[in-house]
Amino acid sequence: NYEQKYPPDPLGEEAREEARLWPSYLDEAESHDHDTIQGFRDTIDSLLVLAGLFSAIVATFVAQTSQSLRSDFAKLNLMVQREQAALLRTGGSISAVSTVPTANITPETPTYTRADLWINELFFAGLSLSMATALLAVLVEQWCQAYTSITSRSARHKCIMHQFRFDSIVKWKLPEIVGSLPLLLHLAFGIFFVGLSYFVYDIHRVLSAIVITTFVLTTIAYFGTYFSYGVE
Repeated sequence: NYEQKYPPDPLGEEAREEARLWPSYLDEAESHDHDTIQGFRDTIDSLLVLAGLFSAIVATFVAQTSQSLRSDFAKLNLMVQREQAALLRTGGSISAVSTVPTANITPETPTYTRADLWINELFFAGLSLSMATALLAVLVEQWCQAYTSITSRSARHKCIMHQFRFDSIVKWKLPEIVGSLPLLLHLAFGIFFVGLSYFVYDIHRVLSAIVITTFVLTTIAYFGTYFSYGVE
Protein backbone atom coordinates (compact mmCIF):
# COMPACT_ATOMS: atom_id res chain seq x y z
CA ASN A 1 0.00 0.00 0.00
CA TYR A 2 1.66 3.24 -1.14
CA GLU A 3 -0.15 5.26 1.56
CA GLN A 4 1.66 3.24 4.21
CA LYS A 5 4.96 2.97 2.33
CA TYR A 6 5.38 6.66 1.50
CA PRO A 7 4.54 9.67 3.71
CA PRO A 8 1.69 11.90 2.53
CA ASP A 9 2.48 15.04 0.56
CA PRO A 10 1.58 18.50 1.79
CA LEU A 11 -1.59 19.90 0.32
CA GLY A 12 -0.94 21.42 -3.08
CA GLU A 13 2.44 19.67 -3.52
CA GLU A 14 1.19 16.30 -4.74
CA ALA A 15 3.01 16.69 -8.09
CA ARG A 16 6.29 18.18 -6.88
CA GLU A 17 9.67 16.60 -7.65
CA GLU A 18 9.80 14.58 -4.41
CA ALA A 19 6.09 13.68 -4.26
CA ARG A 20 5.11 10.12 -3.47
CA LEU A 21 3.22 9.95 -6.77
CA TRP A 22 6.43 9.16 -8.66
CA PRO A 23 7.88 6.31 -6.55
CA SER A 24 4.37 4.83 -6.29
CA TYR A 25 4.13 4.87 -10.07
CA LEU A 26 7.56 3.29 -10.38
CA ASP A 27 6.62 0.50 -7.98
CA GLU A 28 3.54 -0.36 -10.02
CA ALA A 29 5.46 -0.07 -13.29
CA GLU A 30 8.24 -2.32 -12.01
CA SER A 31 5.73 -5.00 -11.03
CA HIS A 32 4.07 -4.80 -14.45
CA ASP A 33 7.35 -4.71 -16.36
CA HIS A 34 8.78 -7.67 -14.49
CA ASP A 35 5.97 -9.92 -15.65
CA THR A 36 5.70 -8.53 -19.19
CA ILE A 37 9.34 -8.02 -20.12
CA GLN A 38 10.44 -11.23 -18.43
CA GLY A 39 7.83 -13.09 -20.46
CA PHE A 40 9.18 -11.49 -23.62
CA ARG A 41 12.74 -12.43 -22.72
CA ASP A 42 11.84 -16.02 -21.93
CA THR A 43 10.15 -16.33 -25.32
CA ILE A 44 13.09 -14.71 -27.11
CA ASP A 45 15.66 -16.92 -25.37
CA SER A 46 13.77 -20.06 -26.35
CA LEU A 47 13.40 -18.85 -29.94
CA LEU A 48 17.09 -18.03 -30.25
CA VAL A 49 18.12 -21.50 -29.08
CA LEU A 50 15.61 -23.24 -31.32
CA ALA A 51 16.36 -21.03 -34.34
CA GLY A 52 20.08 -21.65 -33.91
CA LEU A 53 19.68 -25.43 -33.81
CA PHE A 54 17.23 -25.40 -36.70
CA SER A 55 19.46 -23.17 -38.85
CA ALA A 56 22.44 -25.46 -38.24
CA ILE A 57 20.42 -28.50 -39.35
CA VAL A 58 19.04 -26.81 -42.46
CA ALA A 59 22.45 -25.41 -43.38
CA THR A 60 23.79 -28.98 -43.43
CA PHE A 61 21.13 -30.00 -45.96
CA VAL A 62 21.63 -26.83 -48.00
CA ALA A 63 25.38 -27.45 -48.24
CA GLN A 64 24.60 -30.81 -49.86
CA THR A 65 21.58 -30.03 -52.03
CA SER A 66 22.92 -26.73 -53.39
CA GLN A 67 25.63 -28.67 -55.23
CA SER A 68 22.97 -30.04 -57.56
CA LEU A 69 22.30 -26.51 -58.87
CA ARG A 70 25.85 -26.23 -60.21
CA SER A 71 26.69 -27.42 -63.70
CA ASP A 72 27.58 -31.11 -63.65
CA PHE A 73 30.37 -31.43 -66.21
CA ALA A 74 30.16 -35.22 -66.03
CA LYS A 75 26.56 -35.03 -67.30
CA LEU A 76 27.51 -32.50 -69.97
CA ASN A 77 30.35 -34.72 -71.11
CA LEU A 78 28.00 -37.70 -71.25
CA MET A 79 25.58 -35.73 -73.44
CA VAL A 80 28.39 -34.91 -75.87
CA GLN A 81 29.55 -38.53 -75.93
CA ARG A 82 26.01 -39.71 -76.72
CA GLU A 83 25.83 -37.30 -79.63
CA GLN A 84 29.21 -38.49 -80.93
CA ALA A 85 28.13 -42.12 -80.62
CA ALA A 86 24.94 -41.38 -82.55
CA LEU A 87 26.98 -39.69 -85.31
CA LEU A 88 29.29 -42.69 -85.54
CA ARG A 89 26.33 -45.02 -85.93
CA THR A 90 25.15 -43.09 -88.98
CA GLY A 91 28.18 -44.33 -90.92
CA GLY A 92 28.80 -40.91 -92.46
CA SER A 93 25.47 -40.78 -94.28
CA ILE A 94 24.50 -37.12 -94.74
CA SER A 95 20.80 -37.86 -94.55
CA ALA A 96 21.26 -39.90 -91.39
CA VAL A 97 23.53 -37.30 -89.78
CA SER A 98 20.82 -34.65 -90.16
CA THR A 99 18.47 -36.75 -88.04
CA VAL A 100 20.81 -36.85 -85.05
CA PRO A 101 19.67 -34.26 -82.45
CA THR A 102 22.26 -31.67 -81.54
CA ALA A 103 23.21 -31.43 -77.88
CA ASN A 104 23.48 -27.61 -77.96
CA ILE A 105 25.27 -27.41 -74.63
CA THR A 106 27.70 -24.94 -73.07
CA PRO A 107 29.62 -25.02 -69.77
CA GLU A 108 26.78 -22.94 -68.31
CA THR A 109 24.01 -25.32 -69.44
CA PRO A 110 21.93 -26.22 -66.35
CA THR A 111 21.94 -29.88 -65.43
CA TYR A 112 19.60 -29.75 -62.42
CA THR A 113 16.06 -31.08 -62.47
CA ARG A 114 12.86 -29.36 -61.41
CA ALA A 115 12.91 -31.47 -58.24
CA ASP A 116 16.42 -30.17 -57.40
CA LEU A 117 15.17 -26.61 -57.82
CA TRP A 118 12.10 -27.12 -55.65
CA ILE A 119 14.06 -28.82 -52.87
CA ASN A 120 16.62 -26.01 -52.73
CA GLU A 121 13.93 -23.33 -52.85
CA LEU A 122 12.16 -24.89 -49.87
CA PHE A 123 15.34 -25.40 -47.88
CA PHE A 124 16.61 -21.88 -48.54
CA ALA A 125 13.17 -20.44 -47.69
CA GLY A 126 13.13 -22.29 -44.36
CA LEU A 127 16.69 -21.20 -43.58
CA SER A 128 15.91 -17.57 -44.46
CA LEU A 129 12.83 -17.51 -42.23
CA SER A 130 14.79 -19.03 -39.36
CA MET A 131 17.58 -16.46 -39.68
CA ALA A 132 15.04 -13.63 -39.97
CA THR A 133 13.36 -14.88 -36.77
CA ALA A 134 16.71 -14.92 -34.95
CA LEU A 135 17.54 -11.40 -36.16
CA LEU A 136 14.17 -10.02 -35.04
CA ALA A 137 14.51 -11.84 -31.73
CA VAL A 138 17.86 -10.15 -31.06
CA LEU A 139 16.30 -6.80 -31.98
CA VAL A 140 13.43 -7.37 -29.53
CA GLU A 141 15.95 -8.32 -26.84
CA GLN A 142 17.70 -4.99 -27.41
CA TRP A 143 14.36 -3.15 -27.18
CA CYS A 144 13.62 -4.86 -23.86
CA GLN A 145 17.06 -3.93 -22.56
CA ALA A 146 16.59 -0.30 -23.58
CA TYR A 147 13.09 -0.25 -22.08
CA THR A 148 14.27 -1.35 -18.64
CA SER A 149 17.51 0.68 -18.48
CA ILE A 150 16.56 4.14 -17.21
CA THR A 151 19.50 5.69 -15.36
CA SER A 152 17.98 9.00 -14.28
CA ARG A 153 18.28 9.83 -10.57
CA SER A 154 15.02 11.74 -10.44
CA ALA A 155 11.93 9.62 -9.79
CA ARG A 156 9.81 12.09 -11.73
CA HIS A 157 12.09 11.92 -14.76
CA LYS A 158 12.14 8.12 -14.54
CA CYS A 159 8.35 8.10 -14.63
CA ILE A 160 8.26 10.36 -17.68
CA MET A 161 10.85 8.26 -19.52
CA HIS A 162 9.10 5.03 -18.59
CA GLN A 163 5.75 6.26 -19.84
CA PHE A 164 7.33 7.50 -23.06
CA ARG A 165 8.97 4.13 -23.71
CA PHE A 166 5.84 2.23 -22.73
CA ASP A 167 3.79 4.26 -25.21
CA SER A 168 6.46 3.56 -27.83
CA ILE A 169 6.36 -0.22 -27.45
CA VAL A 170 2.57 -0.09 -27.65
CA LYS A 171 2.76 2.12 -30.74
CA TRP A 172 5.30 -0.17 -32.42
CA LYS A 173 3.26 -3.23 -31.36
CA LEU A 174 6.06 -5.01 -29.54
CA PRO A 175 3.74 -7.63 -27.96
CA GLU A 176 2.35 -8.48 -31.40
CA ILE A 177 5.87 -8.77 -32.84
CA VAL A 178 6.95 -11.10 -30.03
CA GLY A 179 3.81 -13.18 -30.57
CA SER A 180 4.45 -13.45 -34.33
CA LEU A 181 8.05 -14.66 -34.02
CA PRO A 182 7.11 -18.23 -33.01
CA LEU A 183 4.73 -18.34 -35.99
CA LEU A 184 7.60 -17.41 -38.33
CA LEU A 185 9.72 -20.21 -36.91
CA HIS A 186 6.83 -22.65 -37.14
CA LEU A 187 6.39 -21.69 -40.79
CA ALA A 188 10.10 -22.31 -41.36
CA PHE A 189 9.70 -25.78 -39.84
CA GLY A 190 6.74 -26.52 -42.09
CA ILE A 191 8.56 -25.41 -45.24
CA PHE A 192 11.61 -27.46 -44.28
CA PHE A 193 9.48 -30.56 -43.70
CA VAL A 194 7.94 -30.21 -47.16
CA GLY A 195 11.39 -29.90 -48.71
CA LEU A 196 12.69 -32.81 -46.65
CA SER A 197 9.81 -35.00 -47.79
CA TYR A 198 10.55 -34.09 -51.41
CA PHE A 199 14.27 -34.70 -50.88
CA VAL A 200 13.85 -38.12 -49.26
CA TYR A 201 11.25 -39.15 -51.86
CA ASP A 202 13.96 -39.24 -54.54
CA ILE A 203 16.18 -41.39 -52.32
CA HIS A 204 13.85 -44.01 -50.82
CA ARG A 205 10.08 -44.29 -50.86
CA VAL A 206 9.82 -45.95 -47.44
CA LEU A 207 11.91 -43.24 -45.78
CA SER A 208 9.80 -40.65 -47.54
CA ALA A 209 6.62 -42.26 -46.18
CA ILE A 210 8.04 -42.05 -42.65
CA VAL A 211 8.91 -38.36 -43.05
CA ILE A 212 5.57 -37.49 -44.64
CA THR A 213 3.64 -39.39 -41.94
CA THR A 214 5.57 -37.61 -39.21
CA PHE A 215 4.95 -34.26 -40.88
CA VAL A 216 1.20 -34.88 -41.31
CA LEU A 217 0.73 -36.06 -37.72
CA THR A 218 2.73 -33.11 -36.38
CA THR A 219 0.69 -30.69 -38.50
CA ILE A 220 -2.59 -32.18 -37.26
CA ALA A 221 -1.41 -31.97 -33.64
CA TYR A 222 -0.18 -28.43 -34.15
CA PHE A 223 -3.40 -27.06 -35.61
CA GLY A 224 -5.51 -29.15 -33.24
CA THR A 225 -3.69 -27.67 -30.26
CA TYR A 226 -3.82 -24.17 -31.75
CA PHE A 227 -7.55 -24.18 -32.39
CA SER A 228 -8.30 -25.89 -29.08
CA TYR A 229 -6.41 -23.14 -27.28
CA GLY A 230 -8.22 -20.51 -29.36
CA VAL A 231 -11.61 -21.97 -28.49
CA GLU A 232 -10.81 -22.00 -24.79
